[in-house]
Amino acid sequence: MASELLLLEEVAELTRAPLSCVRFWVRTGKLPSLRPGRRVLVRRSVLEQFLASSERSGTAGNEAKELEK
Repeated sequence: MASELLLLEEVAELTRAPLSCVRFWVRTGKLPSLRPGRRVLVRRSVLEQFLASSERSGTAGNEAKELEK
């Protein structure tokens, strides 16, 4: 099954990040992309992996607060 391809504008909308940030991620290689012709596209599966690897765990601070009690 083919993976859905997203325009950079769609990636920005999905991530709620400015388009300039999405372009930076692509330019620096943090977010792999395809360039068929003039368009820059990102596979949805690659975006999901990128977001998963970028997540910061918020549980560490909560655990420290629990220990203080």
